[in-house]
Amino acid sequence: MGIRYEWADSSQIIMNIYIEFPWTWKEYNEKISEVMPMLRDLGYPCATVVDTTQMQSIPKDGSIMQILLNVDKSMPDNLFASVVVGTAFSIQVFMNILMKLRPRAKRMALFTETMDEAYIKIQERYEETFPEASRKLEI
Repeated sequence: MGIRYEWADSSQIIMNIYIEFPWTWKEYNEKISEVMPMLRDLGYPCATVVDTTQMQSIPKDGSIMQILLNVDKSMPDNLFASVVVGTAFSIQVFMNILMKLRPRAKRMALFTETMDEAYIKIQERYEETFPEASRKLEI
């Protein structure tokens, strides 16, 4: 279990990030430190889907607000959406605070109950934001 990631689509536009119990903030930070530069290096618009349906509880080995602020800072400019799936109430509270503090987070963050809904929202935002894009989502 823990934190893992994989491409959701063959065009490598959507990166799925899975948070599964048991996990730690240290592990989360390590994976984010791998993923964000990888996304930045793509050089084209991309998105993330963070699946929290198997997360269970928030670890006590870090400050969630500080970690979310650091993640927001590390997000590359080519990241156009980040969808959180199955958001627990506790995460929603902190995300709402983050979105008040960081306008960019508010613009990028989306919430859904399922992975399929997440892909639909990303597809809609991608087509709306990049109608002339040569890369097409292939989920």
